[in-house]
Amino acid sequence: MKALTLNDLLHIRQENELLFANNERSVLVSTRAFGAMQRDLIKNIGINRMKTFFFKYGFHLGEEDAQEVQKIDSLSMLEKFEYGPIIHALKGHAKSRITERDLEVENNQIKSFRLKGIWESSFEAEQHIQNFGIKKGTVCYTLTGYATGYVTALLGEEVFFKELQCEGEGAPCCIWEGRLVSEWKEEAEEFFSYSKELPIIKELELTNENLLVEKNNLALVSRTYNEMTNELIKGNNIDSILEILNKQTNLPIVIEDIRQHLLAYKGITRDDYELIRKACNYSGDKYRNIAKVNVLSFENGTRIITPIYLLGKVVGYCSFLYDRGRTPNYDIDSMIIDRLASICALLFLKEKAEIESLEQVKGHFLEEIISGKYSQQEILRKADFIQLDLSGHYHMIVLTYKFMKKCEEKEFTLHKTTFEAVSTFFRNKGINVLIGQQADSLVLLLMEKQLNQQNIENTLLSLVSHLKKEINNSVFLAGISSQNSKIVDAGVAIEEARSAVRLSSRDKPITSFSELGILGVLINDQNEKAIRKLVRDTLGVLSENLDSNKVELIETLYHFLLNGGNLEQTAEYLALSKSGLRYRLTKITDFLGCDLRDPQRQFQLLLALKALKIVDHERLKKSK
Repeated sequence: MKALTLNDLLHIRQENELLFANNERSVLVSTRAFGAMQRDLIKNIGINRMKTFFFKYGFHLGEEDAQEVQKIDSLSMLEKFEYGPIIHALKGHAKSRITERDLEVENNQIKSFRLKGIWESSFEAEQHIQNFGIKKGTVCYTLTGYATGYVTALLGEEVFFKELQCEGEGAPCCIWEGRLVSEWKEEAEEFFSYSKELPIIKELELTNENLLVEKNNLALVSRTYNEMTNELIKGNNIDSILEILNKQTNLPIVIEDIRQHLLAYKGITRDDYELIRKACNYSGDKYRNIAKVNVLSFENGTRIITPIYLLGKVVGYCSFLYDRGRTPNYDIDSMIIDRLASICALLFLKEKAEIESLEQVKGHFLEEIISGKYSQQEILRKADFIQLDLSGHYHMIVLTYKFMKKCEEKEFTLHKTTFEAVSTFFRNKGINVLIGQQADSLVLLLMEKQLNQQNIENTLLSLVSHLKKEINNSVFLAGISSQNSKIVDAGVAIEEARSAVRLSSRDKPITSFSELGILGVLINDQNEKAIRKLVRDTLGVLSENLDSNKVELIETLYHFLLNGGNLEQTAEYLALSKSGLRYRLTKITDFLGCDLRDPQRQFQLLLALKALKIVDHERLKKSK
């Protein structure tokens, strides 16, 4: 191929003081002006749009030159490829040369194409460095566009050229490569996503339309929220709020508590809700993982669900339900359901404050009853103010609790959490009970008529079981007084309950005062000294100078006697081996100096141990 000159390609001439190249009106533009335009474009339309702009500009330049080269019939296809770098260089874009070439054609179909080469002294890289300095990434968008347009026009197939390295990022030269677009796969995807962007004016029009839609959506959400808030301010309940929301959205709405029990609903029957709940079959864990607005699918539709937060904890869930034929408008509905959750949180907070206030009043009233401040008639009259009938039989209950893992912050929280859990338990069962709080215990006054002929022990067992589920790593024990009819005797009854709870244990958490037998009758303020003498005379040195070792032996003897002297049952309860149990019993025998198998002696020891647990409960507790 003979060496080409600029005039061979452009046929430059002047006519009427104007410049023409190949009979086309032309202008001369300096690379500095090009660089200034590039800088302003980046500033005004962004780097990504600028890439597309200059790539397309270069593409058209290359396409025009290829059309001229196509007219030279004497050249082979590879020779026409080689003309491209020559034209590129003659026009001042860069010193260009091809280093690798490959073209495979079969049945007039291009099977493979690959062209690789080098650009030196790229005008585009030069201006980019002057304007922006050396930065990571390739910058010769016009040159790659030129090569892409030139070869695409020659082959009639879509090709794409990209830089593998660039002078603009500090490399000694630019290395480029061209292949069929189908061969680049995801490597060209980023650039073509930029190429498909809308013109700025179209994008602005769409943005404006989207803003108008968003404005209307926010107006609808704001109007709905204001109407719900007005209902709240008026003091109306959740049903009236859901009524308004259901009319606005024409969607079924449900509100559930943390255990997925239905609290309120509108636009759906309870039976239909139960069918949906069963179809959803969501586990408690899946619900607990819902921390924000979420879309859940079930067999015949969809639900948008969001948690209700109260004091940093999830206390329930709000949901919109959609049947299969209706698609959720997520943008609007998610905002509305989120605001409904806020309204519900305020309602729950109001209800919580009202309940806590009432419980405080009831607790203070219970303290006054126990102190003996009022007469029978005064107590009955004041009880009417809290809708509680205190005429009839009642029991006093002492519920003790302790946290298994020592943590001051958690122990402080435990008192409040236990009070709330006990209050909620009885409220859910429709039982009106007086609850007072003392150190590490709750005091309850429970009327038998409130139990609706249920067994009080079974009711308290249900309470303890409920508390274990609600509050981890805690032990709850309860003592029940004897049945009383005179409310002024509550002070005596509470002492009975305190005596009973001292005999409760983890395997038998509920103890009734009647189970104390003769001890319950004997132990009182008048004969406490005689009871202590009985304990000393029966247990001897085992009850003196108590320490953790002696308390351990006392507990071993107590459970050995409770199990009727059965070694296997006692060892299993104490988690000891039989040999370990025998060792302890030998030490106990040495202390007592008596035969532990004597039935009469066993009775006296068990009686003394029960008395010790009641009258010296605090001393035993401190010695553990």
